[in-house]
This record gives sequence, structure tokens and C-alpha cells, in this order.
Amino acid sequence: MTGRERHSPVYRQLEAYRESWKKNHDEAMLCRDWEDAIAVGINIFGMLQEREQAWYERVFRGVVSFDPEDDRDYRERFSVWLETTEAVLANVLPSLEIRFGVVEGAEELRRCVERAKEILLHWQPPRLSAAVGLREMTLSPEAATELDRILDEANRQPPEAPSGSPMCVLSAEEFLRLKRSNPH
Repeated sequence: MTGRERHSPVYRQLEAYRESWKKNHDEAMLCRDWEDAIAVGINIFGMLQEREQAWYERVFRGVVSFDPEDDRDYRERFSVWLETTEAVLANVLPSLEIRFGVVEGAEELRRCVERAKEILLHWQPPRLSAAVGLREMTLSPEAATELDRILDEANRQPPEAPSGSPMCVLSAEEFLRLKRSNPH
């Protein structure tokens, strides 16, 4: 192409057309990049929730002891995620939604922000279960052998039948009739 052809009206129109398409394409790709970042933010929030719940469960069951440093760390993770995400929602998302309409993942990200706020607002450190039966118990090999011996012995020696007269079986109606006739 000669220098003279580059200055022709057709060539200038072709260049303008190419540049406008390239600019729109670049903007669309920028939106797609933000949609990817939003998906990552949503996934990170899900992972934060899973890790926090697993930690609560481990403390509750007595697998790990409560450590105030862990408590601060989990709260801080949610706080950092929330601060970062709120900045995206305030500074990036509005212009993307104006230019492109619906931005994939934006509504779910907003719901995650609301959930994170609730989590932080109602934060309670985990506690060891008061019900010993809900705690995880780890037996030493010796204790496990002794437990097996006791269970085996119990299976070989069934409990004795209770002495005395057999229990009387009543229907609900009979029970209520007896109760009304003898209120004490």
C-alpha cells in the first residue's frame, strides 16, 4: 500500500472501523476478565466458609483446642475478603454494568457480601462441646484392646432377665382412663 492510498477516505474509514472494533473487543475482554475475578471472589468466600466451619467443628469436638490467635485469623480473613469485595462492588462493577448490562456473577457476589457481613456481625468463637459424647475420642492401643475385651465379655454374658412381675402394657386410652380415675 502506498502512502497516497493510506490517506484515502476508504483507507481511513477502514482504519477507524478496525480501531472501533478493537476498542469494543478490548472492553469486552476487560469485562470478561472482571467476571473471572468475580468468580474467583465467590469461590474464595466459599472456601473461607468451609474452612471456618471445619475449624468450628474441630474445636467443638475437641480435636483441636481453641486458640484466640486462630479466632482473630479467621475473622481477619473474612474482613479482608469483605473489604476487597466491597471495593470491587463500589469502584468497578457500576461502570461494567452501565457498559455491558448484566455482569456474570455480580448478584451472587453481592449475596456473598451480605453473608460475610452477617458472619462478622454475629461472630462467636467456637467452644468445646459440653456433651462429652459429642467429642471425638481417641483411644490408645491399650485402651482400645481393653474396650474390645469388655464388649466381647458383655456379648458372651447376656444380662439377666429382670426379676419380679412382667410389665403391664396399656393403650393410650387405658392410660388416660386410669389417670382420670386416680389423679394422684
